[in-house]
Amino acid sequence: MENLKKTIQYTIQRIYKAIYRFFYFVLEQKSIDEKKIVVYTYRSNQLEGNLKAVVREIQKTHPEMHIEIRKAPKQMGLALFKELPAIANAKMVLLDDYFLPVYLINPRKETKFVQLWHAAGAFKKFGYSTKDTKFGPSSQYLNIVPVHMHYSHVYVSSKAVVPYYAEAFNMSENQVYPLGIPRTDLLGEEVVPSDALTPVQLERCKVLIAPTYRAKSGQSESNLDWLAVLQTIAPQLAPHIQLIVMPHPYSDRTEWSVLTQFDNIVLDYQHPLNEWMPIADAFITDYSSAIFEFALFERPLAHYVPDLAEYTASRGLYRPLEAISDGTILQEQHALVSWINNRKKNEQYDTSRMVEFNFSHTEDVSKKIVQHLFESN
Repeated sequence: MENLKKTIQYTIQRIYKAIYRFFYFVLEQKSIDEKKIVVYTYRSNQLEGNLKAVVREIQKTHPEMHIEIRKAPKQMGLALFKELPAIANAKMVLLDDYFLPVYLINPRKETKFVQLWHAAGAFKKFGYSTKDTKFGPSSQYLNIVPVHMHYSHVYVSSKAVVPYYAEAFNMSENQVYPLGIPRTDLLGEEVVPSDALTPVQLERCKVLIAPTYRAKSGQSESNLDWLAVLQTIAPQLAPHIQLIVMPHPYSDRTEWSVLTQFDNIVLDYQHPLNEWMPIADAFITDYSSAIFEFALFERPLAHYVPDLAEYTASRGLYRPLEAISDGTILQEQHALVSWINNRKKNEQYDTSRMVEFNFSHTEDVSKKIVQHLFESN
């Protein structure tokens, strides 16, 4: 029965793709609008991070370009057809995440589909690197929807991570450019205002916690429950500690709202993670690549990974965790509490090894990318 369901599902997807391609073929007969740039947000309704930094640079250096900002659709359906007129005659399409329309079409050569991937470095596996795993897409699905393919340009944070992105996107390394991650231009420039915290919270040692995305049901990488962990440890924290908890953008906000009962936890959805980094005294995650950007501040960082063996087996990391990060690896809850309670304000931490590996450029990155993008074929 399960095989029959899959067969029907794949058949429907093939039919949908054929129809979608036909409409794109009709629309691409129009001439390219040489001044049209379409920017797709995926995780937010407004420009953030890499897209924001690059768009700002384009507006500064190429004011003649007309920029249209749209929200990226996430699944097949009638709504997806609304994006075809937008992309069919665009000179450039800027992305920072998954973008289903470009995987369903054969893009015209005159349009640049530019991937400004939202993460620095290379941490947990994704895309084609997870093919036929518990977490990732099946080969049968990828034959229909070749995710992350058809990009003309991919910009990554360092030369060392180029092979990993080429593998994940199933593309040539020659199309992956290690010019840096644009949002590093915004680090320190955009900071959460002090009134986001009470005077008491502001004086405490601020520990930023950002768990990575966790898949649901059959694709779940492990059974680690961050919400349960935080509810357990909150009463055990020292009076001088203030947790700033940033749930993943895809998480269910109603579930996480239970944390608002603790006065030593701030739960924030209003500000991007990177805006907290300049005022955070320490950073904890499991497998979030945000730890690479926090490493630029040379402050204490740690990984709480009691599920390391399970996660590695089900999804996988591009390198062993101890090679990826200079952060402390914590696998017991009591060790997590101890590490947090030992933090102090204004601590220094040596992150030079991971910074050197994960960042080829950290200044004027947006300028470098925009210049390259407008000069390349």
